[in-house]
Amino acid sequence: MLTEQKLSPTILIELLGRFDLGVIKKIKPLATSGNITYIISTINKNYLLRLSPLDFRWRSKREINAELELINYLHEKKFPVPKPIFTKNGKQIISWKKHFGYLREFIDAQPKFNPTLGEIKQFGELFGRFHNLVQNHKTKHKRKHIWDLKETKKNFKKDKEIISKSSFAQKEKFIKRYEKEIFSLNFSDNLPSGTIHEDLGKRHVLWKKDKIVGIIDFDRSYYGKLVLDLGEVCRGWCFTNNWKRWNNKNFQALLDGYQNKRRLTDIEKKYLVGAIKFGILERSLSFCLRFINITHDKEDEKYALYSISENGLLGMIKKNKEKIEKFLKIL
Repeated sequence: MLTEQKLSPTILIELLGRFDLGVIKKIKPLATSGNITYIISTINKNYLLRLSPLDFRWRSKREINAELELINYLHEKKFPVPKPIFTKNGKQIISWKKHFGYLREFIDAQPKFNPTLGEIKQFGELFGRFHNLVQNHKTKHKRKHIWDLKETKKNFKKDKEIISKSSFAQKEKFIKRYEKEIFSLNFSDNLPSGTIHEDLGKRHVLWKKDKIVGIIDFDRSYYGKLVLDLGEVCRGWCFTNNWKRWNNKNFQALLDGYQNKRRLTDIEKKYLVGAIKFGILERSLSFCLRFINITHDKEDEKYALYSISENGLLGMIKKNKEKIEKFLKIL
């Protein structure tokens, strides 16, 4: 569920006054899944203002710095990310009370939720290029919020207490199945790592006609295994018919494009199916906790349950495991 979180007009004017933007024509709140976000329209350009909320999506100044480090690095490498804007005092991070964030260029483009195979391959090439740039790249500032397998396992020990005390449907069944699946996964320490995006679904890839012009939303980025990033991308790009079908043609187009820019190592091929499963499990838990703590939206609850069911996303990966592994062998 997307929601609008707003600041008062007085606070907004004060924050925007820190920048040299010229005449502001319009300020429009943007519905998001958590951050406080506005589109700022001026005579010359449009911008996006984003501040972290005070709930579980809160990010410290250090974490915002890490995000900006990555974005600035990618911008210098001419990767299509929106450029952060400096204040009149030469700073990029802004804050109001405990809300930290920044202003960036606004990319006037849209995601494609039903891309063609050619467009999926094009994205795969860009994603492979991204991994070439970020492999072994570390930001000076560290992230507290990390979404890898180790942290997910550790956090689930307390998360299951929250779930068990909630109104979440089939909570005992969910906890039992989730625990079984998440603790069956392991990833080698020898897998290539880098500062990954972690949330590069279709909605974070912006297109103008047939060209990708922007990759956005790096607030979940952290230093982790590249194959986990790829697993999450497979989850977001290879299920079709409103999450009802795993599409092997989408998977092949994605990997064909990726391989054109970065070759998967043998050890990454070995762990990719597990990485896709982990992407499904991590998002399932995220939707479960979002339902309990924030939205109480039955669609969030339904998606969390469906993700890990035998007839849902996890079940489809198990049914297609042999086809996926067969394709990986011939790459």
